[in-house]
Amino acid sequence: MKQLLKRILIPLFAILLAVPVTSHAAHNSLLKNDTVRYDNKGTLIINTTPLCKDVIGFNGTTPVEIYIKNGKVEKVVALSNEETPSFFQRASVILNSWNGKKVADATKVKVDAVSGATYSSNALIQNVQAGLKYAQKNSKRLGVTTSSLYPVIITVLAIAFISCLGGFLFRRFKKKTA
Repeated sequence: MKQLLKRILIPLFAILLAVPVTSHAAHNSLLKNDTVRYDNKGTLIINTTPLCKDVIGFNGTTPVEIYIKNGKVEKVVALSNEETPSFFQRASVILNSWNGKKVADATKVKVDAVSGATYSSNALIQNVQAGLKYAQKNSKRLGVTTSSLYPVIITVLAIAFISCLGGFLFRRFKKKTA
């Protein structure tokens, strides 16, 4: 019985503890760079400010935030910038082009610049593309994909652990009562 405990239960318990700890550490390392955060509803928000420092519109940078929930783009929101408001407003209509699309599909969307606001439009497009590529590249650590085996693996390991522990405790209890 002690061999069962040493060979099966202890390694299984160690795996159950190690997987969430290591994935949590990797997840937190991504959150330290001001590019990624989550809102209180669990929506992933990617800020392109650090990703697109060299992407310039007509008067400067045009960062955006990309909201992703369940692997799909919910919305894209323009952040504070120095663009001329009337031109930027015309250009910002393109931000709806990615709404509702899966991240993988959204990275392939071709959006045309708005005539008369070409610099601002192109800068917004480049910001969104960079943010989506970042999300796709880091999808496993960010939880962007909806088809993850992680919950299944944890559930199977937890059931196996509880079954082994239950069997062990049942046999031990049975020996004491006999």
